[in-house]
Amino acid sequence: SLLTFWPLPTTACLSVDTVLPLAAEGTDVLLLAHNVTENSLGYAWYRGERVENIQLIASYRVDTNVTTKGSAHSGRETPYPIGTLLIQNVTQKDTGSYTLLVTNDDLQTERQTGHLCIYPVLPTPVITSNNSNPWEHEDTVVLTCRFETQDIFYMYSINNQSLHNSTKLELCKRNRTLTVFNVTRNDVEPYVCEARNPENIIHGDPFNLNVLCE
Repeated sequence: SLLTFWPLPTTACLSVDTVLPLAAEGTDVLLLAHNVTENSLGYAWYRGERVENIQLIASYRVDTNVTTKGSAHSGRETPYPIGTLLIQNVTQKDTGSYTLLVTNDDLQTERQTGHLCIYPVLPTPVITSNNSNPWEHEDTVVLTCRFETQDIFYMYSINNQSLHNSTKLELCKRNRTLTVFNVTRNDVEPYVCEARNPENIIHGDPFNLNVLCE
């Protein structure tokens, strides 16, 4: 998941970032608060860009060392005294904006908002063929990397060498399908489909063509 925070107009230098620039479903994300003033009375994390009670995840009061859970607390968020928020076992439902509000001892507040995007864990891709027993020099075979989801890039390879379009091969549908024209016995070698997003790379099992020869 990619976490990007952008500064809102404020007179202070409050900033927030994440330990991991990318995170996948099931991992833990730590939102770090930087430059929180030492004389702060407390802080609060909100789900979304608005500071509303219904969006409150949790608040922390410095003088009493007390944490109060809000309506938007899912049971997986843990605030720390330094202003940091830990979200455990993140899911795609955690994607969205998060706002940190810090209250100083002069009752002035500082705010920072950002966006968290969680990437799904990819299932293992499986190659299927439109012709399980093609005839040499006669048939054209279309291989399909099965499982389709958004924001996925596919790549076919043989012996760890990426395949590209040529007079013999054609890739289409975001590299999800591979067409092998006029198959020969030299095209039997195992094909591997790779699926990736910004956080995961998954390789499927090797797939061999069963080319029939006269």
